Amino acid sequence: MAEFDILIENASIIDGTGKKEYKGSIGVKADKVAAVGDVKGDAVRTIDAKGLKALPGFIDAHSHAERMLLFYPLAQSHIMQGITTFVGGQCGGSPAPIAEKVGLPGLLSDYMIEFAPYKYRPETRRFPFEQVNEWMKEKFGWTIDYRTMGEFFETVEAKGVSINYAPLVGHGSIRSAVMGEDYKRHSTQEERGEMHEYIHQAMKEGCIGMSTGMDYDPDVFASREEITEAVAQLKEYGGIYCPHWFRTGRRIGVTASTPVPDRIQGILDEVETHKATGVRLHFAHLTTGWDVRPRPPDSIAKSVLEATFDATVGAAKDPLDITWDAIPFMVRGGFSVMPYLCSSLAPWLRELGSREALGKWLKVKDFREEIKDAFKTGKLYVRASNPYINPKFAEGIVVLKSKSPGLDGKTLAQIAAERENDPVDTWFDIIAEDPDTRGVTFMMMNEKHYYMYYKHPSGMLGLDTVFYDDKRESPEPTRSIPGINYYSGFPIIYDRFVKKEKVLTLQEAVQATSTRAAKVHKLEGRGVIAEGGYADIVLMDYENLEIRSTELEPRQHPGGILYVLVNGVPVVEECRHTGATPGRVLRRA
Repeated sequence: MAEFDILIENASIIDGTGKKEYKGSIGVKADKVAAVGDVKGDAVRTIDAKGLKALPGFIDAHSHAERMLLFYPLAQSHIMQGITTFVGGQCGGSPAPIAEKVGLPGLLSDYMIEFAPYKYRPETRRFPFEQVNEWMKEKFGWTIDYRTMGEFFETVEAKGVSINYAPLVGHGSIRSAVMGEDYKRHSTQEERGEMHEYIHQAMKEGCIGMSTGMDYDPDVFASREEITEAVAQLKEYGGIYCPHWFRTGRRIGVTASTPVPDRIQGILDEVETHKATGVRLHFAHLTTGWDVRPRPPDSIAKSVLEATFDATVGAAKDPLDITWDAIPFMVRGGFSVMPYLCSSLAPWLRELGSREALGKWLKVKDFREEIKDAFKTGKLYVRASNPYINPKFAEGIVVLKSKSPGLDGKTLAQIAAERENDPVDTWFDIIAEDPDTRGVTFMMMNEKHYYMYYKHPSGMLGLDTVFYDDKRESPEPTRSIPGINYYSGFPIIYDRFVKKEKVLTLQEAVQATSTRAAKVHKLEGRGVIAEGGYADIVLMDYENLEIRSTELEPRQHPGGILYVLVNGVPVVEECRHTGATPGRVLRRA
């Protein structure tokens, strides 16, 4: 009998334990690393990793991918970039508990406009459980057979998936199960007691902690007392609390006169909950606590970032007590892609049926005024490209490809200045000239210091996405497509910050993409390549790492991620998905 199932030879190993990079071999037996270093022995299969770097499998510390586990069990866009584990159930939303009503799961949400027609936003996003299953049967041929987190885990494992899933339970999902549609108020003590029972059930079934979504319904209506009491329930399980902290306010009915929340206060509120409960705190998608306008010089931007870090972790007694993940917002078109410049005008696109029709109507003055009024009055919330709540919106929209000459590569602000016209009317003019104009929105972050989120000993990477295949396109007239980060967010850290800018070492990148997330979320045996640990391994051709995703076509897998092992099984070989499904639900130890 062979000593190893797989022997990876001649690799350059960065193992996540703090050791320097070293040459060696890795012996894999079943789902574990049986030996690492100077390894000899017989193996069923040998992989020659000469010229490749062996890294611990990447861990996405902030993901919503559980929504797609049953629709995309191969987890293509995650697996192909080296992500072997994701922490799901974020921002207060998890697959369960389910009471009388439930949100549309996964790809069923594509049909929201068919099931419950609306112009600006749906009256509700939750529907009777039986009705949702009728729709599921109609569209996909199968139904939801779970109501608790434990039952969801069993469904996932029976399906078979390629990736590991570390589950959080969402406080928003719990609040909805208890309060139903009557959630726009503070809860009663009796209702809180019911919520606590749901939390205990989820933790006993294997959840590693709980999330909240303080900008979203229904958590936005919860008192701080309610949140702190809920977090306290995690203490006996050693669970972690992962808040989407209060930073934008409720994203419904927002107008120019809507007060802008004090972001730093949202951070400090969560720190106070940590101090009151003693429960470990992990901030979702941390950004700066202060908004500085106009865009500040690099030195001021750096100081604001450092001050945010100090305010965030200042109360931590241990380095792992308070941590964060950060989205790679420095990637233009990374988080979201506006495939067409008119995509933000979805209500009128749906109403008129085509981009061409919209372009014709945008030549009509009172039609334009109707759209402007919808933005001004808060009927439509478009966070980045609402000119009346984001005065700098035109600086964050770039024309990528247009039939109108001289526009490609310019921001909307630049084009408006050249035309000596209002940015909003310039936006509408470009669409009227060429309805198929391609564009992209981006968060106007200070890119120079963005690496600091990951270099800090409390920081790690979280994509805040789901996963898809490389054909994904929304069925709506907007035809929206996933952004670059969906396919390349993790390799970009190595390509940009390690290889090109040299602001992170390989060891620091491994900590930010693998090791810290495993430690913080108590994923024992993961985030490192060590004897006795799980064989979640990425073999990267670092010198030939290639980010193939572009702003015009982000749905491309990176080059250079040659092999990916999940629990000792190759799921990627020579940059191709094998179809293997060795992933697991990583229940609380």
